[in-house]
Amino acid sequence: MRTKKRTLVTTKVYGFNPWMDQLLSINQIMETTGQKTEAPIIRDLIDEALAARRRKTSATESSDQPKPAQEFTDSLHTIQALLLKLIEQGQTDVRVQSLNLELLQETLGEARASRIAVWETLLVPALRAKGSHSEEIAHLFEGHTEDAQTFAYCLAEKIKDELLAGEATILTTSGDADRQGSLNYDEPRPVEDHDQ
Repeated sequence: MRTKKRTLVTTKVYGFNPWMDQLLSINQIMETTGQKTEAPIIRDLIDEALAARRRKTSATESSDQPKPAQEFTDSLHTIQALLLKLIEQGQTDVRVQSLNLELLQETLGEARASRIAVWETLLVPALRAKGSHSEEIAHLFEGHTEDAQTFAYCLAEKIKDELLAGEATILTTSGDADRQGSLNYDEPRPVEDHDQ
């Protein structure tokens, strides 16, 4: 079933001894097609083999060629989508941090107001009864405030050091493990008494 007339070369003959499995396959094709001689079947098989070889060669050459522009465009769209998600997550992070800061400021304001109320209501009258002057009382209050601030800063520095040490350990051992697992929550932290 060839679409164009092919020229048969009579001056060149290929002679070879087939393998047993090749001989059996050729005989089976001859029986199936009703062909009386092997030559036309061998020519068809050679045509099929050469066509397969050409397809294989062209597939190898096309894989060596640079990727089409569509694949680059798809990659760029994927990268753009990921960047937009990162920006959105960053904005959410900033909003959460702003809310945390507001809550922390509110808590600190309430704590200071409560401390001043207790100081003014309970301690100032007792200190005045003992003969302390307003300047001494104010100096004592500021001293307690500075002690509390020093304690808070030292505690924050210690927690930061624990976090950094835990992250360094995780990065050297596992790389992507849960960072919260690096903190040791079982050790009680010593609490100093600053309100003597």
